[in-house]
Amino acid sequence: MSLEDIDPSNGLDPLNGCFLSLIVPQNEVKKVKHKLEINGLLDKNLKITPFARHNALRPAVSNREIQQIALAPTVNLSSSSTAGDSKTQKFTIPTVYQVHNDEGQYDEAEANLATDTLLQRLELPNLPGIEALLSLRRRPSTHLRQSDKSLLAQAISKWLSELPSNVRAQLPANDNDLLRTCSWTYTIYAPMLLLPQTFLSKDPWPELLAGLLKTHLLGLYESICQKLKVTHIAINAPIPALVPNSSSNAESETNILRSPTSLVPLHGDFGNPNLQPSKRNFNDAFWVSTVQNNITQVWAPLYTMFSRGNISEKTRLLKIKSLPMPSTSERGLQARPSKVSAVDLYAGIGYFAFSYAKAGVSKVLCWELNGWSIEGLRRGASKNGWSAKIVGNVQRRYSHDEGPEDSHRIGDERLLVFHESNINAASRVRDTRTKIPPIRHVNCGYLPSSSDSWDIAIQVLDPVEGGLIHAHENVATKDIEQRRSEIVAIFRSSVNRYHTPGSPLPRFSVKCQHVERIKAYAPGVMHCVFDISIMPTTSQAAEINHTNATTLT
Repeated sequence: MSLEDIDPSNGLDPLNGCFLSLIVPQNEVKKVKHKLEINGLLDKNLKITPFARHNALRPAVSNREIQQIALAPTVNLSSSSTAGDSKTQKFTIPTVYQVHNDEGQYDEAEANLATDTLLQRLELPNLPGIEALLSLRRRPSTHLRQSDKSLLAQAISKWLSELPSNVRAQLPANDNDLLRTCSWTYTIYAPMLLLPQTFLSKDPWPELLAGLLKTHLLGLYESICQKLKVTHIAINAPIPALVPNSSSNAESETNILRSPTSLVPLHGDFGNPNLQPSKRNFNDAFWVSTVQNNITQVWAPLYTMFSRGNISEKTRLLKIKSLPMPSTSERGLQARPSKVSAVDLYAGIGYFAFSYAKAGVSKVLCWELNGWSIEGLRRGASKNGWSAKIVGNVQRRYSHDEGPEDSHRIGDERLLVFHESNINAASRVRDTRTKIPPIRHVNCGYLPSSSDSWDIAIQVLDPVEGGLIHAHENVATKDIEQRRSEIVAIFRSSVNRYHTPGSPLPRFSVKCQHVERIKAYAPGVMHCVFDISIMPTTSQAAEINHTNATTLT
């Protein structure tokens, strides 16, 4: 469970729990404090204090209103370009921004996600030198003050006060009691406000809303839009595993396109959910965007999912040592002379493909079935200044699509996107391998398991130099080490099948180099990435002399 899913209906008192504090360089304190204040997120019951790292784990009592029970270790904000000068004085700014997960455990991934989301909301996504501190604290329930209200609470409070007197007389509770039952969590993907399923779901709100006229509800949405500076509002919902099957008698089929069919639009024109991908429909659709790690991603929320919880993995890909450093034009760093390619077998709107591009990968080959996702990828690539070429035979009516016969025409595009099933990836790569740098990374980002793509991943990995395959999997927390061994055995068997004795290709060593625990997917279940290293054996590695090779470390 991520930060934006927390509210009183989950059994967590909004005045008790795990809260985020920001550790800010002295020269940025005034700016961050002001942003927190205007968004109603500054905890005014705690003082801003100098940060002493050696005291970070000590329980403390701050004052008679708030008891500091325990502090979790500090973590560097993953999306910051730098952690700042260690000699610079920093200050701890407490917030009322709450962090919680299903198991009640607070870790680095939770803190990084919470901090990144908070800074996005404060419009400070690129502020350097910030760290996150998670603190378990408890304060007594008090009357909800105006200063404690978030922007969403302020908008609803204003709407309640402006209802006609005859309507207000019928309200089942006073304003303050109504506000205390609300969830104040939300996410903004400009220009859309995304609310949790629990929004206004606790009594007496359902009864209240059912008795209002549409004009009154319109007033509520308009008040929220005005306060939060958005144009559209929707209720979020999990991506369903199954969707209705319109082409057969079967009741449902696997949602392989990861379509957000459970999203509930409340306000604004989101479009027709049944529209098929086409240039005209693309132009008419409603699109939103967000920025993570200085990378812009674009999608149409009615047709395409977006998972903000994968930010820790996106960040990790930016730092993998086997990838070349970004060029001077991107981050002012010296580019490494070697070049590599990467493959994303489930590209979506560019979740991981864009991280590879940002890291300096010369060519990123992508496979994706959802035409709406491909259009989002194309728009996002353009926003980031990367060229993208779309190749495929699924929806050739797109003006930017090229047919399969054109796939051999490899140019200088940064992203080569195949609009088709990834079962074709091996043959596509065979046709293009001599025209691109060696493929050293393959991403298999599909849940609950990407196992259907592992054999394909082995085939597209460079057959001489090998590389890393990032295999995504949902695993019971208690079974992670056992699953690690099982996955290595599966990959080793497949590698041996393609590299038989007497083959001119080198023999390969297969091992799991690392297991990255991304986030809790469900109680007791973790979304993990298994980094499978497939490398030439030591005796043969020295014989490999590939002009564009880059060494994995």
